Amino acid sequence: MFPQDQNSIVDIAKERAKQSPDRNYLHFLQDGDDNEVTLTYQQLDQSCRQIAGWFQQQGIQKGDRIVVILPNSIEFTKIFYSCLYGGFLAVPLSEPAGPKHLQTYLETFIPTLEASEPKYLVTTTPLVQFLTTQLPPPLQSLLNDITIISDEELVAQSAEYTDPKLEKTDLAYLQFTSGSTGTPKGIMISHRNLLANMEEARKGCDWKEGKGTALWLPLFHDFGLAAGMIGALYNGGFVVLMTPAHFIVKPIRWLKAITKYQCSYSYSPPFGYDLCLKKVSEEEKKSLDLSSLICAVNGAEPVHYENVKEFNDYFADCGLQPNAIRPGFGMAETVIMFALSPSLHGLLVNKELLETQGKIEFVDQSEPVTNQKQLVNLGKNMDFHELVIQDLETKEALPEGKIGEILIHGPSVCEGYFRNPEATKEVFEVVVPNRAGKNFLKTGDTGLLWEGNLYFASRIKDLIIIRGRNYYPHDFENALTEIKELRAGCIVAYPTIDQDRAEALAIAMEIQKDLLKDARVFQEYILPTIDQKVTSFIMDRFQLHVSKRLYLQPGVIQKTSSGKIKHQKNQKIFESGAFEGLLAQLPQQEETIHDIESNLQKTIFQLFQKIVQQDPDVENPIFALGVESLVILDFLETVQEKYPVFNFDWIEETSTLQDVIRWLEENIE
Repeated sequence: MFPQDQNSIVDIAKERAKQSPDRNYLHFLQDGDDNEVTLTYQQLDQSCRQIAGWFQQQGIQKGDRIVVILPNSIEFTKIFYSCLYGGFLAVPLSEPAGPKHLQTYLETFIPTLEASEPKYLVTTTPLVQFLTTQLPPPLQSLLNDITIISDEELVAQSAEYTDPKLEKTDLAYLQFTSGSTGTPKGIMISHRNLLANMEEARKGCDWKEGKGTALWLPLFHDFGLAAGMIGALYNGGFVVLMTPAHFIVKPIRWLKAITKYQCSYSYSPPFGYDLCLKKVSEEEKKSLDLSSLICAVNGAEPVHYENVKEFNDYFADCGLQPNAIRPGFGMAETVIMFALSPSLHGLLVNKELLETQGKIEFVDQSEPVTNQKQLVNLGKNMDFHELVIQDLETKEALPEGKIGEILIHGPSVCEGYFRNPEATKEVFEVVVPNRAGKNFLKTGDTGLLWEGNLYFASRIKDLIIIRGRNYYPHDFENALTEIKELRAGCIVAYPTIDQDRAEALAIAMEIQKDLLKDARVFQEYILPTIDQKVTSFIMDRFQLHVSKRLYLQPGVIQKTSSGKIKHQKNQKIFESGAFEGLLAQLPQQEETIHDIESNLQKTIFQLFQKIVQQDPDVENPIFALGVESLVILDFLETVQEKYPVFNFDWIEETSTLQDVIRWLEENIE
């Protein structure tokens, strides 16, 4: 079977059901371990026809939008593909992270609904009840013309299906951008875009028919949805799926799934690999067999050479091949990937020359570490695509070795932004001199080409320019992870204005929770030590003074639903000073934390309120409170740091706050 010869991903799904009806397409691990529910290609096809037929019976037509707000599940899979079968445009969105975070959620949810104008909204039963009985005022009028239905009710529906006769030029679904650098926009992904990108991903990832993909990424995000779920169907393979919470609670579950099902493929941003390094012990490694992995893409945010190498080295004795973890680069505007390296490879270059003149000069390990920068190879042009590095000022195409904005042209580039011609023209219709007749996609990222391979530098809007020299925020952020008192992945570097009205460096950093037990001790002894480390480290590594240092409680830094730091939004908040959770701003300090009382239950409640930002709920599972899984993990780690006897390996998705308290009462002498 040659999928690229089909008109749509639906044609491929139907053909898979015909050729391999009993082959499992999906293994959903309901508990993250062994409690699985399966879905064959034939069952998927049958469900899609029934649900799509029911939507058609309700008057939903080809091109109408259906918002889908569901966790990873069998139900999400059936409903998303049903929209494809009917020619309806699914709009997959994340769930709100709980009542305390509703206002933040609405900041992207409301403009998404306004832009997409859906006919239906499909979500979980609890969220249906909330939207229909406790609707916040901003949404009351917005949802008047939208029918809200639960996934449980929808998957039980059935009606005769009429084939909408999809063509390659028809839109498949809308993928709304995460909003890390602006207002969310609906990317129009056509079937031709989808098929073209899947075919190039097949080549880059060495997809083989029938092989498995281990997946914990959220399906509302392009990395999980396109690369993971749709990619497996395109290739006639299967997906072993768990929720992000399953992975966050016990990262080894991801690696155990690869081992048990002998999966060949997987996908994760860098923090997922880093979490495995942190949480998987030498003893646990003995149960793992990662020799089946052909390609695990490391992408969705800047990839650092040292981090990938450390993962490779640590899991090498589990059979992990050195070329299995592959750095990649892409964006939803190209469906998912547009560059993928066949293995880990870097260029060690002169850091000063790169940052002051935007060009490369190779150095070796004898060069002072302060003047070394390791650039990660992200691969060559995909077939039938063209990468161009454009000068930010002249707009000319740059030669190899020079930094400029990354532009891409080719069939994976999507059709534009839904009902947003201005943004479409600005981003999707960039003209490059001497490239007549071609429109290029403006990625908003800088990079360079060397020997035909792409190397990432930074997002343009996040660039920090000090005394004519370009600095990249993620370089500061990644480097500072060496200071153990700071929370890795919770550091934001951004430009500020110093007293001489010149651009200077500001860094906001979340502090490890175990250091905040005693406010007085922290302010008088711990904070000065950390601040000395930060200022000395940045001066030694970058020869820069950090003009403004913000030290924050855990959970203050805002991120997108996919875990990326919202640099622009955080900068605006920190510069305005209108936020909670500031421990200290140096050179000016402000105390905002309080002592935690000694009583066990009171202590746990206060920790829960401080970190999770919700009132304690002792009856319901802590992972079912509508809070991001990473926040719950932070809470559990804080409890463990305060009570070292606390081993939360027993925690499951059904565990409650009362279970935590009871365990502590029984085990603390």
